Amino acid sequence: MATGTTTWDISMISKLAIPETTTHLPGYTLPPVPRQGTRVILLRHGRSTLNDAGCYQGSSDESDLTDKGRLASRQVGEFLRHCPIDHLYTSPLRRARQTVQELLPQLEAIAPLPITLSGMLREIDLPAWEGLPYEEVKARFPDAYRCWQTTPEQFAMTGSKQKSNNGKGKPQDASEPLMYPVQDVYRRARDFWVTILPKHRGQTVLVVSHGGTIQALVNRALGLSMQQHHKIQQTHSGLTVIDFDAPVLGAGHLHLLNLTTPLGERLPKLKAGKQGLRLLLLPCQTEISPDVPLGKLVQGHPITACVVQDHPCCHPNQRVLLAHHPETVTLSVGRANFLHHWQQSALQSLGQASSAELTTVAAVCHQAHAESFLRQLMGHSLPLLPNALTVVHYPGVGVRPIVQTLNSRPVSIRHS
Repeated sequence: MATGTTTWDISMISKLAIPETTTHLPGYTLPPVPRQGTRVILLRHGRSTLNDAGCYQGSSDESDLTDKGRLASRQVGEFLRHCPIDHLYTSPLRRARQTVQELLPQLEAIAPLPITLSGMLREIDLPAWEGLPYEEVKARFPDAYRCWQTTPEQFAMTGSKQKSNNGKGKPQDASEPLMYPVQDVYRRARDFWVTILPKHRGQTVLVVSHGGTIQALVNRALGLSMQQHHKIQQTHSGLTVIDFDAPVLGAGHLHLLNLTTPLGERLPKLKAGKQGLRLLLLPCQTEISPDVPLGKLVQGHPITACVVQDHPCCHPNQRVLLAHHPETVTLSVGRANFLHHWQQSALQSLGQASSAELTTVAAVCHQAHAESFLRQLMGHSLPLLPNALTVVHYPGVGVRPIVQTLNSRPVSIRHS
């Protein structure tokens, strides 16, 4: 006889319980994985032998991970240990596959993790520069290098390897057809997203690739053009996390960019060199208390000045951030949009003074004002987390600012 009641066992209840947040990454509380979309964790391979030699690699397959690169790959695996990963995609190049080999044993996988090698994830093709030192390329091909940096969508080269100063390679043949490396890698990035996103609704995938390719993947995910190609940084073994609410390009939500704290790096290394101006941006919210360990991220890094918004939530955060910097000059401002005016003054100062040395400044302001500043800088909304650092590098006059990391926090994990 029916009584109008239903008996639920524990397994049925657990299937109905939908958490509002997930904490699978140490130090972070993120939204749950989108039901109709996908969470993607992007990882650049560990440091390689050609990286140590200071040479362009492109899509060549002639380098291996260094000992430091292997260690960093294991450290990333430890950071991701409790993160449920449903599928792993990797570039077929050796340095990426070696990264996967090092991190896989650190993951807590209940079943063997499906792994797919995808040629779409190989590094950007730079055949004419492969094996050449960075400084030699700048000196020998100043016009091409300038185009690569300032108008990457127009950058072109021939498809053969150039002869280097040590006699290796072959001279350029002017009759060879041109290729457009940035246009090509953005096509591959689009094709990769279109291929994999419909297959992984409600799942988390790990993608192991390369610096140039990950920049293209991030920009395609956010709807940014290839003109923005050099405006974000992806360090060796740096982690980036993007959510797609649906398998649609341009609708990605960037949670983390180029996280290097799992490697023990407080701040990412400066890709464009120790010169110009580095901005440490700390957003705050009134109802959220300062995170005391945050000061450890900048410990040992000289900070010339700190500009703090005159808001109740900002001064406590400023004191935490500068706990190890009693010598830093602090300026309190009442204007909410002070960051926009600060940037104008900073760019002028770069033009008037030598940028051969690095100057680091900090800015502490309400989260909404920090997000407004980044939106103007990047041409796209980037959600910021309170008690997390975002770092922007201004290398010099005429060089685009680079977002080095987004939402970086101290993390505590076991390193074997």
